[in-house]
Parts: sequence; structure tokens; C-alpha cells
Amino acid sequence: MTSLRNELRALLVSSVTWAMVTGYLVFSGIFFVVLLFGRGIADLEGYYSNIETTFVALAPIVAMRSFAEERRTGALDITLSWPTSRWWLVVTKFVANTLLTWMIVSIVWLYVWLLNRVVDVEIGKNAAGFIGLLMILLMFNAIALAISARSRSPATAAFVGFGVLIALWVLDFVPGWLGGQFDSVISFLAPTNHIANSGRGILDLGDGLYFVAGMVLGLSLAVLWLKEPRPRSFEGFLRGRYAGVLLGLVVTVAVGGTSTVAKGQVDLTSEKRFTLTDHSRFVLNAVTSPTTVYGFVEPGSAQQVEMNSLIRRYQLVNDNIALEFIDPDAQPALTKAVGARTYGQMMIDMDGRRELVDDILEIEVTSALQRLAQIDPPVSCFTVGHGERDTGDILPGGFAQFAEELRQLGFEVAPLALGAVGGPERLGTCSVVVIGGPRVNFLSTEIELLRQYADANGRLVVFADSAGAAAMAQMNDLLRPWGVAVRDTVVSDRSSLKDDAGSIVAYRYPSASPVTVSLARDNIPLLLVAAQPVESALVGLAFEDQAWITPLVLSSSESSLADGTRGPFTLALITDWSSVEGEPADLEIARTRIGVVGTVEVAANGHFDRLGNGEFSARLVSWVARQDDLISAMRPVRGVPRLELTEHDRGGYIRNAIVFPALAAFALLLVTLRRSRAG
Repeated sequence: MTSLRNELRALLVSSVTWAMVTGYLVFSGIFFVVLLFGRGIADLEGYYSNIETTFVALAPIVAMRSFAEERRTGALDITLSWPTSRWWLVVTKFVANTLLTWMIVSIVWLYVWLLNRVVDVEIGKNAAGFIGLLMILLMFNAIALAISARSRSPATAAFVGFGVLIALWVLDFVPGWLGGQFDSVISFLAPTNHIANSGRGILDLGDGLYFVAGMVLGLSLAVLWLKEPRPRSFEGFLRGRYAGVLLGLVVTVAVGGTSTVAKGQVDLTSEKRFTLTDHSRFVLNAVTSPTTVYGFVEPGSAQQVEMNSLIRRYQLVNDNIALEFIDPDAQPALTKAVGARTYGQMMIDMDGRRELVDDILEIEVTSALQRLAQIDPPVSCFTVGHGERDTGDILPGGFAQFAEELRQLGFEVAPLALGAVGGPERLGTCSVVVIGGPRVNFLSTEIELLRQYADANGRLVVFADSAGAAAMAQMNDLLRPWGVAVRDTVVSDRSSLKDDAGSIVAYRYPSASPVTVSLARDNIPLLLVAAQPVESALVGLAFEDQAWITPLVLSSSESSLADGTRGPFTLALITDWSSVEGEPADLEIARTRIGVVGTVEVAANGHFDRLGNGEFSARLVSWVARQDDLISAMRPVRGVPRLELTEHDRGGYIRNAIVFPALAAFALLLVTLRRSRAG
């Protein structure tokens, strides 16, 4: 303890120490107020991610006097001649340096106090962020101390230490520079991948072990690089510092290896928002196949950090989940092949089945996993008995190709005879009901069954047939309460095929609906034969509160009807009636989805393979049938308190966070300078 007290005393009476402290407090305060003023929110997550970069300079400056300064003055030779082990010398200086840097970064609690005077700040989240700062300083101080033990001057120690730490820091920004199999190694070595969680309020066991391994490695190298007479025998080797260094390296490898497989996280946020919900854990129990999540992100971006943190929570529960990052700029062909459109999307691949996830949210990922695991396999039911197209018919007018495409998408395709014995029971098993161009009227009991099905969060896809006017009038009675109807007339267009005014090449997709987004992106039109306009039929205030209608396909402005009415006309649309019901602890989505297409020929065998018809038809059924996102796989998110800062408030934060702490440190700098001159 005497050695430790001497080291701490030497640090605290050094003018260099207080000059460094003054500089750090100024930079730290600037980070705090700039982020606070720029974002206007009472949260320190951005501060933690920025202040960590200063440690690549802070640690070498603190460590440069430990051995390098003593070597320059000749005091190190005297120190090494003492009857004290090299390990004890290294550990003493390491502890002293670490306590000093820990004291310096504790200024963060001043910022927490300043914010907490105005709003309610999450203490647990900030505690996790602070612990993350302490852990990275353990590793950086040990590595900087090792550089100091090897260097002949303080300037060399500071410069080389800074170079080594900055090289570690930027590893995460150059993924793949060694290619392929080395990506995961580089990702593991980058400290930025192990510090990001703490600023969000998460303490990860694997991250902690990584920093401990780095600390042991640094201390082992520091001991190794301190000169000592060579042992004259193997027994002397075992008793000397080399045995301790060898043990330290073994511990480094063991702890580092353990960190890659360690499973354990502590969520210190107030709502436990980074802990998987019970429903997500239930879904993960059904994921028994290797599943890879491909994240489309810019390397080193905030989206990559957020995505890695989210998927890490799934990996802690299920070993079958893997995560790989893809840079859309570096791999554009692969990105396009899987349908990704922008940064921040994820593609989940399970046994060849894929689903694109647009948002980095637990509710989105869990919902996709449930659909891919087919805990409840989707059933696509096709009504029969009213002249509809037959899913087993391979002739041009049949739906055989359509049905096969749906099977490849994971659907079970089944006929639905509503009027037959057991019809209502079979209807209850349907994920979506497809009415493929009826030409004969439904029975009143059948229409009532469909109406009840739609009222009970049902999913309907209706293809109109211009040859079945009476049946479509009946369908309109079913659809009109949901805000849509099909007109009994055929659209002609300037884009019609030669000598066939009723065959339209439609290329206008007015919305960013998942049904048509890829068609619009790749400029693929549809071939619509005898298409009828699909219109909105507003149904009052309830419509405005609970529903929206999205047009999918439009005819051109040169289109027209037989009565001379000019276009454009909507030829296909989707409507979604949704509301959230239940108590906060048990929320459910009440949802009715309906898709309506003005022609049945778009999905018939004769036209299914032409242009984008097949993709459009399959995507329409898939979207309408898509299982609801799991509200129970989402935790309520606490909003970050916002601050309305006046000029007086800004001045107060600048004084309290920058000026006063820096002046206090500067005053101690003047005292140490005066004492050093007097001494």
C-alpha cells in the first residue's frame, strides 16, 4: 500500500496531471453542452459515445510518466533494483493511473445532477454508461502502461500509445479489409463493438470479459518489457517474471475466448426495454433451424450498433441465430438480389425462407421469426362453386401457377366450399380467402359467412371478372362497408395492346406499398386484361379513424371508360382497417385487410408469367395474409425528456459544466506549479 500511496501522491502533485485534467474537463464539458444544445434532450447516450474517443489520448498521457519518465531520468534502474517483483511494480502503477482516470471521468455525475435538477434522468442507464467508461479505461490504461514500459522517453510513450489505441479504435470502421473469415476477428478486436451497449443502459458479460482480457494482456506485456537479468536455469525461469507473463497470456486467451461465448446481460433501463419479452422468448423456442440475420448497414454507423445490440439479445436466448453485416455500397448486387432498398433493413433467412425487416425493432424481428418458423402455417383458401378459377386447372384460365407460387412462399392452398358441410369450420382455419373471379351468385348464407369473417379481422382478396357482373354486384355489397367497390365497366388505355383495347400495360404504381415496391423499383409493368376500375366508397367518420386505402396500380391519364369518362383509374388497391385493443399489458391488433383487383386474368395461367403479373398477384396475397406484428413482443418505450433552453439556461450549463470545473482544476494546476518552483 505504501507504493500505491507514493504513486498516487506523485500523480496528484504533478503539474502535468492537473494540466491534463483541466484540458479533459474542458473537452468533456464542450461535448456535453454541444450535444445538449444541439439535440435538446436530457440524455447522455450521445455523450458517452463521443467522450470515449478521448481515452485514446488520455490513457497514454497518464501512463507516459509511469516508466518512460523514470527511464529518462534514470530513476527506473533504482526502482528495478528494489527487492520487489516486477508484477507488483506494474500493478501498483496501473492501479494508481486507473484511479486517477476514474476520478477524472466521474465528472459525468455532475452532468447527470445538472440534468436531474430539471427533468427525471435515468440513473440506471447512466450507471451502465459510467461503468462502460471504467471498463474501457482498464484496458486502455494497461496497454498504455505496457507502451510506457517499452519506451525510452515520455514523448515516445505518449505518441506510440496514442497510435496503438487509435489503431484499435478504428478497427470497426474498416471491416473486411482482410476479407472473409477475418471479418469476425476484426469485429471482436474492435473496442467500439464492446462499449456501445453500456451507453444504452446494457451491461454485457461478454463485453466485460473482453476488457478484462485486454487489461491482463497489457499488464503481462508491461512486465515482460521491464528489464531483468536473464535466469540462469529453468528453475529460475519458472520462479521469475516469465512464469507470471506466461500465466498472464494464458489468462488473456482463456478470458478472451470465454467472452465470445459468454451469455449474460443486465438491463439497467427503467422499463427493461433492452430485455426480450416473454413472447419473443416463446417464438425463439420454435426456431430450431440455423437462422441468419443479414443487416444492411454502413460500417461503423449507429444503425450497426443498434442492430448488433438487438440481435445479441436473441443470440443470448437461442444459439441458432447468427448475424452478418452487408454494406450496400460494397455489395450492391447482393443487396438488390435480396430486395433490400435502404440502410437499416434486415433480411432474416431460415432454411431458405426469407423475410425483409424494415425497422430495427424487437416487434418486427420477432414477428418475422414467427412467420418464418411457421408456428401457425398460413392457409390460402380459394372459394369454389361460383365459377371461380380453379387452383388445379392448368389451362390458360386456371390458377394452377398461382397456387404453386403461393406454395413456394410457404402457404397451404386449400379449396373453400362455404355452402358445404363444414364450410364455416374450414373458413375459420383460413389465413386469407381468395375470391377468384366469381361468375355465379353466392348463397345468402355464404355471403353472411364472408361478412362475419371480414368483421372478425378477416383477410380477403377479390379478383373481379368482367363476365360476372351480377356476382360482382354481390361482391360490392360485401366490400362497400370496407370502403371499396368495383365498377361494371372496362378501362381502355393508350397503352393497350395493338388490336386489343381491353389489354392494358399498366406501369404506374402510386404508392410505396410492399405489394408493388419492387415492381416500381425495377420498372416492371403489369398486363391487365379487361380491367375494371376499383373505387373508394367512403363510409363516414369510422373510416377516417380506423382505415386507409392505398391504390396499387393506376391506368394512364389517357385512359377512359365506354361513357367517355377520362382517367387515370385505380385498377387495384388494398384497404386496411386497424385498431389496437385491450389493456396495456395485453394489447392486440384488431385488423381487417382487403385487396381488390379489377381483373382476374392477372393471376390466371395465361397471363401469370407475363411482365410482373405473377409477382404482383403473389405479393398481394402474401401482404393481405401477413400475420399481425406481435404487440406482445414490444415493450412500452419511455420518451426521452426534451428541454426548452433559454439563453439564461444555456449560459448556466456552460458555466456549470465547463467553466467552473475547468477553473477548479486550473487552480490546482497553479498550486502544483507554485509548489514545484518553491521546492
